[in-house]
Amino acid sequence: MEGPKGGPKRQRWWCEPKTGEKHRFRETLPRIVGHDVQGHTCPECASHLAPWEGQPAPRLYGYVVRDIAWALARVSEGLPYRSAAAEVRVRANRPLETEVPRDAKGKRLGPAANDHGQLVSDWVDVYAPVIWDAYAPTAWPKEAILDEDEMRYSVPGKARGVLAFLVLAVMGRTRVGRPYVASIEAVPRATSGAWAKHLRRLDGAPEVYVTDGGGAVAVATGKAWPAAEARRCEFHLSRNLRDALPSKVARDFQDPLHASLRGAVSSLGAWEDFSRELNARGAKEPGFMNSMTLAAKLDRVVQGQLPTRSPFGVNSTGPLEQFYRDLENNIGDRAGRMTNKRRADALLMLLAARNNRWGSEQEWAEIIRKHLTTAKGMARVQRQHTDPKNAPSLRC
Repeated sequence: MEGPKGGPKRQRWWCEPKTGEKHRFRETLPRIVGHDVQGHTCPECASHLAPWEGQPAPRLYGYVVRDIAWALARVSEGLPYRSAAAEVRVRANRPLETEVPRDAKGKRLGPAANDHGQLVSDWVDVYAPVIWDAYAPTAWPKEAILDEDEMRYSVPGKARGVLAFLVLAVMGRTRVGRPYVASIEAVPRATSGAWAKHLRRLDGAPEVYVTDGGGAVAVATGKAWPAAEARRCEFHLSRNLRDALPSKVARDFQDPLHASLRGAVSSLGAWEDFSRELNARGAKEPGFMNSMTLAAKLDRVVQGQLPTRSPFGVNSTGPLEQFYRDLENNIGDRAGRMTNKRRADALLMLLAARNNRWGSEQEWAEIIRKHLTTAKGMARVQRQHTDPKNAPSLRC
């Protein structure tokens, strides 16, 4: 056994190849006796552990891979970086100072050392993309849902808060129809250029995709996927038509027009009935000009996609919007502190992987071990993703 002076010893082994000289070697990943080992005895198999045995860990780390996977799993469930860091330090028997630092007047200077989130933030930056790549598709799904969402944070006096950044995502469906996030990233602005770049992330093109009809995504998909069938979200079509009704009618859900509108965008006969009734009302009552104009404008869209409509196909952006609602609840006001695109993308990947039910904590640990073994035990990209001073990549 050998190791750094004063540090833990690492077991050395003899290799006696059939050809060539025999030589000594050590495992790529050092081993650390973890927090759950009492008296150097493994709690799972009751085997005695020598000082050099234990769980595999990245080189130059004081935490085993299992602790890293545990922390990433907690973050994917919504635990903030600070809380996850504090818990994993205790879990690994490496707690830091828990007293909150204060100045001479008692003013809080920052979080306690044990609650500093940089440890787990670095792990997310390094290993979340590794986990994502182990499961994510390399080509676009046959059926795709595209949408964008604003991440905002609260500011006193601003009802809607302040825009931090936007999220672009494409969702597919499994063979049994369960939606999953196929790609995701954070961008400063959701322009057609940003969408065009995002659509080059994977190979191929879907057979059919649905959007809410936004201009930027429509331009990008039209150029990137010219042969794919483009569909408009039926929920958004119905909502736009309802909102265009006279305010008195829009608020009265007992009005017959609401019943006509309910299935209008999903059936050709229902669409014709709604258009006929809307025009009849508009000829007799004031205030229907906007709704009649919009219905005439959307007539080509609705009638164009109804012949190929499948009740089992992608007809709404609803699944992706539900994911975005969960994302907003998870990130919350942390969006205001997320200014680095690379790190924000890593967190989004981790949250999306959890949403997709990709793997388990144990599987994530194995993925990280394999990655570290390939990289000769080193987390090579840690602390390398930084922005120029006063030029945050998510605020440009």
